[in-house]
Amino acid sequence: EGNIPANLFENCSKVTDFSYTFSSCSGLEGNIPANLFENCSKVTDFVSTFSSCSGLTSIPAELFANNPNVTSFDRTFFNCSGLTGSIPAELFANSPNVTNFSYTFYRCSGLTGSIPADLFTNCLNVTDFSYTFSDCSGLTGNIPANLFANCQNVTNFEFTFSRCSRLTGNAPELWNRTNVTSHEGCFSGCTRLSNYSSIPSDWK
Repeated sequence: EGNIPANLFENCSKVTDFSYTFSSCSGLEGNIPANLFENCSKVTDFVSTFSSCSGLTSIPAELFANNPNVTSFDRTFFNCSGLTGSIPAELFANSPNVTNFSYTFYRCSGLTGSIPADLFTNCLNVTDFSYTFSDCSGLTGNIPANLFANCQNVTNFEFTFSRCSRLTGNAPELWNRTNVTSHEGCFSGCTRLSNYSSIPSDWK
């Protein structure tokens, strides 16, 4: 219970994997410390690191600033329903090697505001965005037209925005990408999108 200590991993410079470190620690509360992984530059995996930590309340923009070798953010904040505020635009600014963003913010229903347009600008190697924002019912505003512009290797967009019922504007025309092989339900339940009726049926 209580807050995560800011200097918890201060001397852990050789750690490469933080998978499931705090998974299901529902008694943890407060903000995630901005410098928690500051000295852990060798980390490659943040799989389910904070999954189901329902008492955590915010994600600092600098959280992964010193972790350029990360390849997977699979389920990192999965079911963190207590997180509030907007997703920081700079959260993945120094994450050039990531390939997997599946379920990253799945069921983070307390997150609000728009999805930052530059959130994935530096993530050129991503192949999987399945369920990334699924069930983020508090997200509002338009889906940025160029959100995935620099992510040309993506093959999986399954349920990426499913049940994000408050998103507006036009859905980016991801269905025109020829290398996408999985896309079921990508915009399922996003009925407020202006071009919802034009989205191919197998994408919703």
